[in-house]
Amino acid sequence: MNNREALRHLRIQRGLTQEELSHQSGVSVRTIRNIECGLIERPRRNSVDRLLAVLDPEQRHLRRVTTDKVQPGTGAWRGPRPPHTSLVGREEDVRELGELALANRVVMVTGPGGVGKSRVALTAAENVGPRFSDGVAVVEMGRVPREQDLDAESAVRHALEAVHGLLNGEDGPGLLLVLDNTEHLASTVPVLVDRLLNDHPTLHMLITSRRAAPLYGARIWELGLLSGEAAVQLLTDRIGMSCPTLDISDDLPRLTELARQLDCLPQLLEFAAHRLRTTPLSTLLSHHYGMKLLGSTDSSALPHQRSAQDSLQWSLDLLDERHQEVLIRLAQRTESFSFDAGGTVEDEFTTLETMDLLANLADASLLQVNRGRSYEYRMLRHVKAFLVGSGAHAHEAARP
Repeated sequence: MNNREALRHLRIQRGLTQEELSHQSGVSVRTIRNIECGLIERPRRNSVDRLLAVLDPEQRHLRRVTTDKVQPGTGAWRGPRPPHTSLVGREEDVRELGELALANRVVMVTGPGGVGKSRVALTAAENVGPRFSDGVAVVEMGRVPREQDLDAESAVRHALEAVHGLLNGEDGPGLLLVLDNTEHLASTVPVLVDRLLNDHPTLHMLITSRRAAPLYGARIWELGLLSGEAAVQLLTDRIGMSCPTLDISDDLPRLTELARQLDCLPQLLEFAAHRLRTTPLSTLLSHHYGMKLLGSTDSSALPHQRSAQDSLQWSLDLLDERHQEVLIRLAQRTESFSFDAGGTVEDEFTTLETMDLLANLADASLLQVNRGRSYEYRMLRHVKAFLVGSGAHAHEAARP
């Protein structure tokens, strides 16, 4: 845990808002907010001492908080960096993924849209970047055209052009290459990776995708949902950034329910925190309006990542009509269901077809799998709400 995360953790542990901490310590709210967001990397010793006098007077939790700049990595870095906002509840994930990136030539990070794959992958790359002699190169593959809209050769050519723009034709010894947002290139990525590994024998790669592509020899690493506690912590943290004057001290039960409805997905929680500047919590908790209101006006984000509905529509559009239809039918049922060798999704599908359909939907992160003795499939609440309510009409054309 770094310094800013430790200070924020102590503040939340003591049940203080940034405003209350400011009042008790004499440090301005703006300074506290900037420290916790990472905008101030080397806070003044006087400010740190005043904060610790309130947060940790007996120095039981923090023996020493340094004011040295946190060094994310001294290796070369090309491409987008992770955001400067605090990363909540992902410390262990970042550590584990960094170790996997060092130990494996190719690691594919999968999980549903909005779970934080890009953020965790970039942070892990930043942490282990100094271990690679040529540093880190990040390629935003989300801006490469969908392979559905191109022939196979053109799709591979577009992907190679995007990557070679950062590699600059070098051999890339000791380079960690991050290919971010690749789910729309499921057939292209294996070809791309094979060529890159052959051309650059010491290259290591981190790939993020909502769909686990069939990569021979790759380590597939699934990023799970935030815990309920971490989800509420992230929500309150972002509310404090978006609207510091909003008093949510009496709303913890309803914030917990909102986090549950949003499946503890970081992107949706951040959308909700920003929306609470202008929209009451009761409206976001409404099944009729909540999902439709979640989004961002950030023009730098990929178009399909600017709202909850756009994100889900993107995932659905990558499916064929049969998979879309089955998913909509499953949304009419309970949130979870099991499958055994004698069952089918619908009468028109054989057992083998049912197994294939469920596997593909799970690979696309639209169904979650509990891998016990009998596999259980579960649809996330926000996906179910989208399909049953506001989003279902968008797929009427897919119905036979």
